[in-house]
Amino acid sequence: MEPISWDGIATVIAAILAAIVAVIGYSIQQAAARKERRAEIYSEALRTVEDYLEAPYLVRRRDGSASARQSITTHISDIQSRLSYYCALLDIHADPEIGAAYETLVSAARADAGKAMLEAWKGRPTRHDRGVSIASRHDRSRSDAARRAYIEAIRRRDA
Repeated sequence: MEPISWDGIATVIAAILAAIVAVIGYSIQQAAARKERRAEIYSEALRTVEDYLEAPYLVRRRDGSASARQSITTHISDIQSRLSYYCALLDIHADPEIGAAYETLVSAARADAGKAMLEAWKGRPTRHDRGVSIASRHDRSRSDAARRAYIEAIRRRDA
């Protein structure tokens, strides 16, 4: 067996370095992809809360028909399902502080929008175009504070 020449040693070292660089590059790429996926989950979870907070306006703008009532209640039920899904998803995969902040946000949204929806269902259905424009917003103060806390938790724990 012949001894390995300097050229052979250089080739082996170059191959090892190339493998190390490839592994490091792959690891960085995967970490970035995971972070991007988490950001997408956080934003979709927040979007679901915003959809729920918009539900009182859907109720206010209903036309009073049975089909509109069915459509609105189905839509709200779908949102409720997504809220539960994201609570579980964040509870499983996110930092506990982020999951807790989201659950607080969901509770606040349910309180704010739930009260507004109850009042909206008591109101008269919209009969004319002028009734579609809603000048006043329902109180979202708890939801807005919880939204800020949720975003801050994400910045602190997953920046």
